[in-house]
Amino acid sequence: MKKSFKKLGLLALAAGMTVTLAACGSDKKDADANAKKSITVSVDKGYKDYINDVKGQFEKDNGIKVVVKTHDALSTLDNLKLDGPAGKAPDVMMAPFDRTGVLGKQGQLATVSLSNSRYNKKDQALVTLKDKHYGQPAVIETLVMYYNKDLVSQAPQTFADLEKLSKDPKFAYENDKTKNVAFLTQWTNFYNAYGVIKGYGGYIFGQNNTNPKNLGLNNKGGVEGITYMANWFKNVWPKGMQSTTSNENFITDQFTKGKTAVVIDGPWMAATYKKAKVNYGVAKIPTLPNGKEYQAFGGGKAWVVSNYSKNKSMSKKFAAYLANDKNQQKFYQATQEIPANENARTKVVQNKDDQLTRAVIAQFKAADPMPNLPEMAEVWTGAENLMVNAAAGKSSPQQVADKAVKQIKESIQQKYKD
Repeated sequence: MKKSFKKLGLLALAAGMTVTLAACGSDKKDADANAKKSITVSVDKGYKDYINDVKGQFEKDNGIKVVVKTHDALSTLDNLKLDGPAGKAPDVMMAPFDRTGVLGKQGQLATVSLSNSRYNKKDQALVTLKDKHYGQPAVIETLVMYYNKDLVSQAPQTFADLEKLSKDPKFAYENDKTKNVAFLTQWTNFYNAYGVIKGYGGYIFGQNNTNPKNLGLNNKGGVEGITYMANWFKNVWPKGMQSTTSNENFITDQFTKGKTAVVIDGPWMAATYKKAKVNYGVAKIPTLPNGKEYQAFGGGKAWVVSNYSKNKSMSKKFAAYLANDKNQQKFYQATQEIPANENARTKVVQNKDDQLTRAVIAQFKAADPMPNLPEMAEVWTGAENLMVNAAAGKSSPQQVADKAVKQIKESIQQKYKD
């Protein structure tokens, strides 16, 4: 009797385990099924209204729900490596162009297909690594020139114009009259300085920024560009301009107070100048002394898809939907950020007489796409003090450039084997 009771107990336990396992399997299937019926999009708070505005048509056409969450974009990308495998990562996100190649190579982003009718080759290059596309380009950014209309009658066309302006005594620096602040820009920041280096013939990586074993910051052209910038620090600007941090605030202060006539900075500064009630204009950056264009970095952001997504095909479809002509125009209207979609850019210029928009689009045509190779991280570190050292004058521009390139090469060799 006791033996039979024990046997019945074991049978009951086995049956319970079978039911439990079946239930677990059922839960997993239900979870997977629910995942197929929805996708999650994570964006910065400022983009939430735009996503909610355009998602309805996609949901209707595809029979799927788009769940919108707000979170800091860079933190979302940083957490993807852990959140993805744990099933906590969003399906669609926004990423700066220079992060797409890194995350793509690490296997964290899914590849996507790009429409040749939407993007030109430069737009596509921003999200491409070894012929694979890791995002739908959404926004373009590059440096532009701002000028105070109350101080100069028209936008300077060449750096010769800026040099002439910087000899005008009315722009003498108030704390040192031997120095001049008519034109200012943060060339101690490699992001700003690169446009001159590239314009003179220097480059970061060879073969259009695809070969990290070939560095060109210290070639003849690159050194000429560094030399030209160093002369501004030595002969024109106050010593404080040699800082890597405080000079940014100094430039903003001088321009907003009407002491400086011209600055080179990003589109993100327009709001600050507007708030300060500067009567400013925006234009393409003047041509360099060698007659070449100032080839600033071309950057921006893309819609990307997590490689951990359980509904990758629909997520890719939604990223492409966000990047179509109509929605890119809506994105511009909602955020004032310049579309990466070339068709939408054309419409924006036609429909809105906005100097900033026109200047960014014009300058972007001359821009050098920011490399999205993982090795670019070593360039930022190695070139951090490039112009600071050149401005100090303790070493020649060639020595300074050689030192930076050596550091970058050594870091790449240590950290990247292929």
